[in-house]
Amino acid sequence: MRGAVAFARRGSRTRWSIACWAIGVACIAATAIAQPAPPLDPPRGDVRLVVFGDFNGPYGSLDYPAAVARTVAAIVDVWRPDLVLLPGDLVAGQSGALPDDRFPAMWAAFDLAVAAPLREAGIAYAATLGNHDASKLRDAEGGFAFAREREAAAAYWRDPGHLVGLELVDADDRPFAWSFRLGPLFVAVLDASGPVIDEAERAWLRATLDSPPARTATLRWVMGHLPLLGIAEGRDREGEVLWRAEALRDLMREAGVDTYVSGHQAAFYAGRWGGLELLFAGGVGGRRLLGTAAPPRSVVNLVDIGFEPLDVRITAFDPAGPTRVADPEVPAAVDGWGGAVTRSPRWID
Repeated sequence: MRGAVAFARRGSRTRWSIACWAIGVACIAATAIAQPAPPLDPPRGDVRLVVFGDFNGPYGSLDYPAAVARTVAAIVDVWRPDLVLLPGDLVAGQSGALPDDRFPAMWAAFDLAVAAPLREAGIAYAATLGNHDASKLRDAEGGFAFAREREAAAAYWRDPGHLVGLELVDADDRPFAWSFRLGPLFVAVLDASGPVIDEAERAWLRATLDSPPARTATLRWVMGHLPLLGIAEGRDREGEVLWRAEALRDLMREAGVDTYVSGHQAAFYAGRWGGLELLFAGGVGGRRLLGTAAPPRSVVNLVDIGFEPLDVRITAFDPAGPTRVADPEVPAAVDGWGGAVTRSPRWID
């Protein structure tokens, strides 16, 4: 009898051990399932860029959506680009109700969340200013309606510690209108924080694109916040795109510009318009693309450039994963405010 009891106890312990082992395996499997997959890392080009903007929160916000931290982690730990382009709306200004000290506080928050990790990783970055960063809109007297935002943005970006790894070409008006070179890539940054690019600004753009560093570069890009065309629901109207966009496009093409990078529309699309490549960068908390029933999505762009021969590959990621954006519903063309843009073969989905 004692032997039978002992066997029963041993059997009970065995069944308990098996149950614990099964629970442990299930917990490990559940944990593995719950963990997000690491972001994909496509074949690398001679130069790799990340394009990521429009991630500001509500007016005056000092916090960023979780997608921003995930994207910065992917940039630093996985993608390791040569350059990060930030096409504007990086902080949450454009409000007269905010106190003066809120603007430098927002740039300090941006630095903590985005810029400082890039600097620590030795990754160069460059920004154009959006309407929420430093709007160029004028008041009735002709002054800047959001002068406090522009002053705070200038103070932040003119700090020498916030410039990493770029060869400045024309920096007299940095951070509003300036240009730089990174190896074989030349980038002109346009103050497109409002819809008007006046004649003086167009003349500056012609001059910087005609400079020896631009003319000897293999590839020339221009970056500004507002786009040339409307492509997103709610942004497909006057005031949400650049004024006299067709003439500005022709100016860029005559100067040998390959791509215009923009934000503001908060919808991703890589397209071509009249011989100019357009990269609408998307952002966090996207808008619906015109002509599609697909839901809005957040997007960050990975651009790999080969130079011999020239080969540009654009991979779009949803920073909620981050997972690759591959949507068969994306239209072959988007016909919005200002004209129709056709999908670029550079977008790899």
